[in-house]
Formats: sequence, structure tokens, C-alpha cells
Amino acid sequence: MKTKTCALFLSVAACTGIGASFIIDTVRTHPVPLLRADGKPAGISRADVEKTLSADDAAKREAENMRQHHTYGQGAARRMMSEALVLGDISYGAGEADVCARYGQPTDIESERSTRYAGKEVAAYEYADGLTVHFVDGVVRRVKISEHSALASGKGVHIGTTVDEMRNIYGEPNLVYGEDYVYYSENDPTVGFAFETEHGRVEEIKMGDLGL
Repeated sequence: MKTKTCALFLSVAACTGIGASFIIDTVRTHPVPLLRADGKPAGISRADVEKTLSADDAAKREAENMRQHHTYGQGAARRMMSEALVLGDISYGAGEADVCARYGQPTDIESERSTRYAGKEVAAYEYADGLTVHFVDGVVRRVKISEHSALASGKGVHIGTTVDEMRNIYGEPNLVYGEDYVYYSENDPTVGFAFETEHGRVEEIKMGDLGL
């Protein structure tokens, strides 16, 4: 999942900046004389110093840029109750028969093995109204709606809902990645809602396993 990669990158960038700053500050306050092969002190060129400072500044800027675009573990965020994991009147963990009884047979079915589920088949049922439902062993693991779907979450968020309305309904997200807002389940942080937005409005909603 892209969030894991970005989180790792943020940590590396931050650590790089901090590490570089520590080294430079140490050299500034406790200069260590460098020796040439003949035992005489070796000078440090101005170009080398400027190159080191430039690399440090670049690392700091990258870390700050990542912090501005990614917010993790916001203090005001609340995890979602398990019963709120509903999208298009489909609950997380519902059975395949329940989905087919409501929506009928899908227009297409695609299956692939997933290491996330110990090599089991993940079946994606696709419907004409922008609805896709993923099953593992006949149980709903993720529901996605996109495009011009008229379906909504259990609390009424749908395609076209403004970000402000979404946040008023669900509160502060647990994760903000660019223009995407993620809410975790109270029981499992790998499960929840992911609202993808553009121009301040919801354009795609995923509910369930956030790693699929």
C-alpha cells in the first residue's frame, strides 16, 4: 500500500535531516583536525562545506514537504465503530449470497491469489454502477464505489460529497495522504474507510481491507 511506502520515506527523510544536522553542529562546535598522509593538518575546502550544508538543507526540505502532505495519528481522530463499516448497504464481513440478493449477478468477476490471505483467491465482483465488491472465502473484504455511483456509506457520504461535509459526519481522519482521507476501524487499523477526493469533493470510496 502506498501509505506504508510514504510513511517509511518520511521516517528516512526526517532521520537523514536530523543526522546531517547533528554531524554538522558537532563539527562546528568541536572541530576535529584532519591529517594528511604526511601527518600535517589537511584543510577543508569551502566547496566541500557548502556541499554538505546543501545536502543537509535538501534533506530538511524533503522531510518538511512530506510532513505538510501527510498527517499521521491526529490527536482528535476517532476510530470507527465496526457497525459503521457499511458502503452501498453492504457491511464488511457480509456473505456473498447477501450481496447477490441485493445487486444480482455481477457484470464481471476477476480472481487472483493474494499473499495477504495466505495465497487464497480474492474474487472481485464488478457491477455496472461503479460498484466493486471483493470476496475472500465468500466473505466481503472490501467494497469500492467510484465514477457516478449513487450509492453511499452507512452515514450518507457519497460521490460528490464535499470534504467539509465528510469531516462533519465522520470527524477527523486517522490519516491524511494528499487529498485522501482514511478512517480506521476501532478493532483493526488495516480495516476502515478511504475517501479519495479531488477539488474538495469525494470521487471514490473504499470500505474494508485497506491493503487490497
